[in-house]
Amino acid sequence: MENLGRGERMVRIFVYLMAHYNNHYSVTDIMQHLDIPASELRSVQRDMQALINIPGDYIERYTEFGKVYYQANVPKADKLVFPEFSDTLLHLVFLKRVANIYPASASLVNNLTTQISGSLPKKSQDTLSQLSSALNNRILFMGSAPGFDEASAKNLYTFLRAICEHRKVQVRYTDNWGNFTDKVRIPLMIVMHQGDIYVGCTSQSHAGATYTLKLCRVESVKLTQEQFIEDAKVLEALRARIRAGALLLGEQSPKSEEVVILFEKQILNTLKEHPYHQSMHIEERKNDLRVTMKVEVNDLLKQWVMYYGNIATVKQPEELKRMIRETAKKLVEKYEK
Repeated sequence: MENLGRGERMVRIFVYLMAHYNNHYSVTDIMQHLDIPASELRSVQRDMQALINIPGDYIERYTEFGKVYYQANVPKADKLVFPEFSDTLLHLVFLKRVANIYPASASLVNNLTTQISGSLPKKSQDTLSQLSSALNNRILFMGSAPGFDEASAKNLYTFLRAICEHRKVQVRYTDNWGNFTDKVRIPLMIVMHQGDIYVGCTSQSHAGATYTLKLCRVESVKLTQEQFIEDAKVLEALRARIRAGALLLGEQSPKSEEVVILFEKQILNTLKEHPYHQSMHIEERKNDLRVTMKVEVNDLLKQWVMYYGNIATVKQPEELKRMIRETAKKLVEKYEK
């Protein structure tokens, strides 16, 4: 990674700790995870002290067996899955946007962004201002345009309030076939996936089951007076589906497998820009790219691989090969008629 200014490092460190709120890290751990050069050790140590000094105690420091660790100390951090932006300024714009729609985080984000923005170079401050203006209503989609308008922002605010207050919501929703439903839902978590926002919910008819609503398909959402009791096991089950890449088309209890796919080299930047899963690793070899990840093998993964056509070759597992062969056979039969 290129050398970063102080403000940029602080943003990346803060967002990383927020995104991994359950874990604690030493300075060395943080530097390794964020690929920060060892020569910047002193700078990172100063960054951590600055983050700890921000009013509100949002980052916690403690000592265990003589070693110093840091961890996010933010209530309800587990209800918001942070996207992993590669652009540091987008981190900051995203945080600012969260402050606008997520009241519980407003003071945290405002304190952080005010301190960090002032430490950025003048050129970066100007860029940040431009990004904030251009992406204010779309930053949660990382700049793409699936229609995140003011109505969506209001609906998201209502969902977040329901999550914080443990209240059920009345949702009018359009499904894949264009059918409307108007029913009570139990929202648990907000998830960003492939540029879209989803609301993770728990089923009221099938104990322990979870499902998602696509935010842009929500026509209206209203808070009810009925509260729900949050089940830690169901929350963890939802997180497990996210980790396994099984959020949309996968099983309720997904099993992650080691997936290996070879790609032609001209697709390198596209793969970097649109990774399928956060566990995806790209190895550049002499004649091809070797992509590995640990995810559930499901229809969503099959569709992603087939999108790349003959420039992708699945090496393992056999089940994914079989799924692709069967779909390809059906396509041939369809167009031979």
